[in-house]
Amino acid sequence: MKDVFTLISSFDGLPLSVSVIRPDGPVKAVVQLAHGMRGCKERFLPVMEYLAGKGYACVANDHRGHGASLRAPEDLGYMYKGGWKALVSDMRQVTEWIRKEFAGLPVFLLGHSMGSLAARTYVKQDDAGLAGLIVCGSPSYTPASVFGRILTGGLCAVGLGRLRPVFIQEMTSRRYNRNFRDEGPQAWTCSDPEVRRSFAENPLCNFHFTANASYSLMCLMRETYSGKGWKLANPHMPVFFLSGDDDPCAISRDHLEKAVSGMRERGYADVRLVTYEGMRHEVLNERDKMRAWEDLLSFMENHLNPDIL
Repeated sequence: MKDVFTLISSFDGLPLSVSVIRPDGPVKAVVQLAHGMRGCKERFLPVMEYLAGKGYACVANDHRGHGASLRAPEDLGYMYKGGWKALVSDMRQVTEWIRKEFAGLPVFLLGHSMGSLAARTYVKQDDAGLAGLIVCGSPSYTPASVFGRILTGGLCAVGLGRLRPVFIQEMTSRRYNRNFRDEGPQAWTCSDPEVRRSFAENPLCNFHFTANASYSLMCLMRETYSGKGWKLANPHMPVFFLSGDDDPCAISRDHLEKAVSGMRERGYADVRLVTYEGMRHEVLNERDKMRAWEDLLSFMENHLNPDIL
């Protein structure tokens, strides 16, 4: 059963659109999903429906400036004054709703791409009570993000936060797409042309980030990869990375391994990585996505039933 409702952000009063899919039978646990840049909660629907069929309630919100979490249609790609801090606060508010609605059930947090940066920033601030963290399509740290943060932060500082510096997004996309140019402009995201077509034709995904949102994205990257400020209340929380072998957002296997080892260095005892040959950035939407879905399910099942690990 699918429901869509609105939460009012406790950070600044922004309406937050939230989708819930409930199993027909008993609920084992809840999965909270955080989508990526220029995404929306509906892009998770296939995997949410699959997990609901296995007994997991799934909850996903549109991040501020995405989907239906807007004050006006022209605000797509604008995260308002709260920026990244408000985005993470919104996610925590969704978790609070989950804990009231599904009292006593384990909660797994899943983040894709930008959502994985937000999810890791979330657990950095407070990981208490989470049953596990799932990281999909992890963007690796790059020194270029420092330049991007300074540039977009400067634009915000002089009142140009709503400006859309298109060249930043297009330059990044061209770099990611250089090995897939023959397949089209967004081929780096997924090998399935139908998934890419659906994304390109979705008006809720077809926009450029403002300087405000780009700055927030760069700040999330800084927060994720900085070793400072991790509270580590839950060091036994399992962490599961899923990545396509051909995902250019990971930069390289070495960069991806650094992201994984970074979580171990923060103090998490159970950190695992699975990569998928032939898959790109969106492993949950790939042609062979069932492999990733089954691994995701196994990860959660195993940590609900530790005796079978």
